[in-house]
Order: sequence, then C-alpha cells, then structure tokens
Amino acid sequence: MRVRRRCSDMRVGFARGNRPILAQTRDRKSYMSFDLPAALAALPAFPQLRGPRVRLRGPRREDADAVFALFSDPAVMRYWSRPPMIVRDEAAALIAEMQEAFAERDKLNWVVVDKRDEAIGTCTLFRFDARHRHAELGYALRSDLWGQGLAREAASAALDWAFRTLRLHRVEADIDPRNEASRRILRRLGFVSEGVLRERFFVGDQATDSEVFGLLAEDWMKREA
Repeated sequence: MRVRRRCSDMRVGFARGNRPILAQTRDRKSYMSFDLPAALAALPAFPQLRGPRVRLRGPRREDADAVFALFSDPAVMRYWSRPPMIVRDEAAALIAEMQEAFAERDKLNWVVVDKRDEAIGTCTLFRFDARHRHAELGYALRSDLWGQGLAREAASAALDWAFRTLRLHRVEADIDPRNEASRRILRRLGFVSEGVLRERFFVGDQATDSEVFGLLAEDWMKREA
C-alpha cells in the first residue's frame, strides 16, 4: 500500500463550527509572506508526530532490517517505479539518504513505528515549493498490516503538521491508477483526483499512467473543524 514516490503555533487557523478563517493573530499578508525555507531550516530536530496507534520519527541506522523487509516486499513495491530491494545494504543506503535529505531540509522522510517502536512503514513530504506553498506526499506500509487504517493515520499526522506548522497551501500525491487501496486512503483524507497523466512512469518495462491528487489547506481544516 503506497503513494508513488520518485526515488504549533505557526499555523493556519479555522474557527470551529464556522467558515475557515486565517488565524486571528495574522492577516492574509503575513500568511502569504511566511518563509517556508526558513521554517524548515529552523527545525531543531526531526519532527516527532503521533497518531492514535502510530508514531512518526526520524530514520535510524538500526531501522535497516525493517526498511529492507518493507522495500524488498514485491507486494509493497508493485506500483513503484523502482524494483524491490535485493540486499540489506540498499536499506542502509536509503536510511543514509533520508538522514542527509533532512540535514539539507530537502525532504522529510519519517519512519512510521508502532507502539513498540518497531518500524512498519515510511511517510514522506518532498518536492517543497516555497513560492507556491505546496509539497508532495508519499507513504508505504508493511503489507501484513494493510487494511487497518495505519497508513491513513500516519499520512493524516504528516498532513496536519504540514498544513499547520509549515503553512502549506496544498499537498499533492500521485498513484498508479490501478492502486485502489491508495486511492481509498487519499479520498478518505480529503484528496481530490485531478487527472491522469498517461504513461508517465515505467514500472519494470511497462509504461504506466499516473493519477494526480490534490488537497488544499482549507479543505483539510474544514474536515478537522
């Protein structure tokens, strides 16, 4: 189960029970002038997010076995534009890339863990666009845990943080149109399908379409009100 990925106080406020409004402490001008790169650079450490059953934290070297188990699973990788991992070293290299991406504030690659701190998936915000205030969302979850709402729970925590703390205006996601499980997750999160790009990616030697979804901050806050 996955969205296709290409290998606080500062927030928009909405009055509960009323129409959405910008936080009362700011006007629209201050909202639009929010410095996204500065906000990312100012993060003192990897953001720790929580859902009822999962937690999102930064990647660690000791996650390599779990990350390898995740991304070597053909079921998880079915719709990815890269093949399943073959050796554990690939997972160790990926974790190093995730850590470096955070150091450069280029991507936020969370490891999703259960209550025992066992890594069960990943959730990523990437392709940040500071001028237009949007980013992309990706996630993956261990196949034996599909159907329990855990991927949606992890993605929900990341989205809420993105809209409230980073003040993003929009988050996007793209899936293989055949991936019905991810489509259900995105729709339950409030994403809207915005079109299909034909033969955008190769999965193995097959050219596959890409269905693009979008979610606006205003729509997210309405759901949370």
